[in-house]
Amino acid sequence: MTQQREYILDNGWIVSKEADNLAILHVTPLPNSIFRIYQDIKLPNNILKDIEAGERSISKLFKKHKLHTLIIKWGKPKTIIPEENTPIKYFGKGFIVTQEDEKYFIEYLLSIQGGKSRKFEITREIYEDARKGDKSTSDLFKKYNLYHLDIPENDVK
Repeated sequence: MTQQREYILDNGWIVSKEADNLAILHVTPLPNSIFRIYQDIKLPNNILKDIEAGERSISKLFKKHKLHTLIIKWGKPKTIIPEENTPIKYFGKGFIVTQEDEKYFIEYLLSIQGGKSRKFEITREIYEDARKGDKSTSDLFKKYNLYHLDIPENDVK
């Protein structure tokens, strides 16, 4: 029969250990804290030794052993799949140019809270130049003097 030892930390979390197995910290949700889900965390022996020696203060364990790095799981970075350019849609540096029937448009994000965008018709020449990939939104505005079209009436609803 395996003997299980349990230690209760000052915040109510329980550390359990069965014979030769690793120690497990049972993290339970705490009100008004970042610990909102139940987790079982494997504890290294150096932390267990301190607990066995009588340390029950969670704040001291956090400071001494950086216990939070074991509890808080940092997610893997999200991979962003780049948009794919097509014959009628090109994703440029801060803008998208599209061909819709026989018309050409440029759309870009506005630098305001809420993520609105603005879209207006452009010429085929601007469309072809934008598709080369060597110009940013501001480069296109300067070269073709598009500032008069940068008005709220062209906001995408």
